[in-house]
Amino acid sequence: MAEKTGQGLAPTYLIGPGALGLTFAHLMGQHRPVKLLVKPSHPSTFYYCHGQQKSPVAATACLKPCEPITELWLFVKAHQLQAALAQWRPYLALDADIIISHNGMSDLATLKQQLTPQQGLFFMLTQQAAYKTDDKHVVHVSQGDSVIGAVNACAQQSFKAQLKQWQRLIPALTGSDDITHARWQKLLVNLAINPIATWYQLRNGEVAAPCYASDVFALLQEAIAVAKAQGIELSLPQSLDSAYQVMRLTAGNRCSMLQDKLLGRETEIEAMCGFIASSARQLSLSAPINELYYRRITGDTPSHC
Repeated sequence: MAEKTGQGLAPTYLIGPGALGLTFAHLMGQHRPVKLLVKPSHPSTFYYCHGQQKSPVAATACLKPCEPITELWLFVKAHQLQAALAQWRPYLALDADIIISHNGMSDLATLKQQLTPQQGLFFMLTQQAAYKTDDKHVVHVSQGDSVIGAVNACAQQSFKAQLKQWQRLIPALTGSDDITHARWQKLLVNLAINPIATWYQLRNGEVAAPCYASDVFALLQEAIAVAKAQGIELSLPQSLDSAYQVMRLTAGNRCSMLQDKLLGRETEIEAMCGFIASSARQLSLSAPINELYYRRITGDTPSHC
């Protein structure tokens, strides 16, 4: 846990100057010092835009830490997570807290093994929506709820105290005693929207069109079967309701996967459809629609509804 110093609160460090990373850096930077770990190729100043207002992101960009990191937030994609933690692990304090946030599923067991027993690992899910117009500017489109939970034993011990601290920094943040179940629920929403929106190049609200309903249903049905085989119970009707509600609430937004695809960046399809397809094979289950969208987005060109 970050403690007070003579100059006030110890800084929290953040990795990932993408849309959500910059948004959370700005939100947290209103209340405590935030240092944004960047590469030499990144800008030294970033700008936060919300509504008609524009201001510098309330964080200091730096190439390496100036002190042991007591709190590290990783806003990187699932496929970047292992490398990011390996790069900055030598700078972590022995009792540091590490908070991860990304779409899709990743192997948290491997990450836990890389930490000391005194280092806490947490995971945060968020419905905050943002996008970058260029390397320097992030547009915060809409406020949304965020959920955080403990991943390892050390994090569980300090969770209540940490949650109170983070709730002063992050709006609409709640705690979860079962972050694994919450991650699956978020995965289902992502599965219902991101693959279809990316393949057909749609805004979120357009995925609710009837011609995509059978694929939405199949993507979620296959994922729920995988979850059940792993001992996690999820409701298909509730999951469909949640997905279509998010489509309505974010109707004009482009999902992060589509943004990545349009910019020629690697997407998180591996951590979504790829995760379900590979898990299904390991469990001797079938997930043909997740397989289909995985193949489409990793290798083919978009068609039309």
